[in-house]
Amino acid sequence: MPLVISASRRTDIPAFYPDWFVNRLKAGVVYVQHPYTRKPFRVSLRSEDVSSVVFWSKNYAPILNRLEFIEQTTKNLLFHFTITANKMLERHVPDFQDAIQDYIYLAKRYSSEQVIWRYDPICITDKLSFEICDEQFTQCADLLKGHARKCFISFVHPYKKVVNNLKKCSNHALLDLSPGDKREYALRLAARATMYGIHLFACCNDYLVSEKIEKARCIDGHYLSSIFSAQIDTRSASSRKECACTKSIDIGAYDTCAHGCVYCYATTDKDKAADALQRHDAGWNSLTGPVDETEVDASDD
Repeated sequence: MPLVISASRRTDIPAFYPDWFVNRLKAGVVYVQHPYTRKPFRVSLRSEDVSSVVFWSKNYAPILNRLEFIEQTTKNLLFHFTITANKMLERHVPDFQDAIQDYIYLAKRYSSEQVIWRYDPICITDKLSFEICDEQFTQCADLLKGHARKCFISFVHPYKKVVNNLKKCSNHALLDLSPGDKREYALRLAARATMYGIHLFACCNDYLVSEKIEKARCIDGHYLSSIFSAQIDTRSASSRKECACTKSIDIGAYDTCAHGCVYCYATTDKDKAADALQRHDAGWNSLTGPVDETEVDASDD
């Protein structure tokens, strides 16, 4: 069955690697380093082998003028667009007003069903109260009214690297909120979202699910099949606890995103990520460096 390509949970390909992605589509193949074994494997990007592409980004501007070429591989495109207006912790992302203009462009070019607003992760710290987050959410929702139908939320998970990076890079201390507090905050956001015609979904935060908030499926083969009228893989393939995603192949790599968001799960070292971008060559057959094609296995997905 043709693959769902995820581009990418691990890094921001539209923002930093659009030329590389286009070159890989031209070549019809990409080599991906397994995040645990570190061994590369081959993934076909030929049009007959790709059922859809799911993008993840905080800045789609660099890839907008390449969409027509991307559509030659598949027009079945879904866009996860993270917009939080949170400059305290996301210092190198575009101004949210500019990002929202790009969101609206995508929603008009395709449909509101093909663009998902992500307001996540929600970080409540000693310097960033929920009231500030609520205000930022409302600003975004107001500008997205009529163009956004879904919003995926989650609260930041206090991984050790997240807590350390918050202290080291921003002098923020993550507050230890109870599940009850988080549910209360999420319901307040859900009430605000409803005012703008937006429905909330909780990503890997099942304790937030209620009559007002549904469980998120970021890559959902059933949903993709429905909106694209195509046969798309619906086998379960959760990536972490409480994940409800279906099968996909992620072609990104950790420690390659240069946004510098201090809560990032996929970047452990900001300097390493910046260096990876600086060294990157758009002609590589893998995101992190050239791979000897004779020494790798094809993906069995």
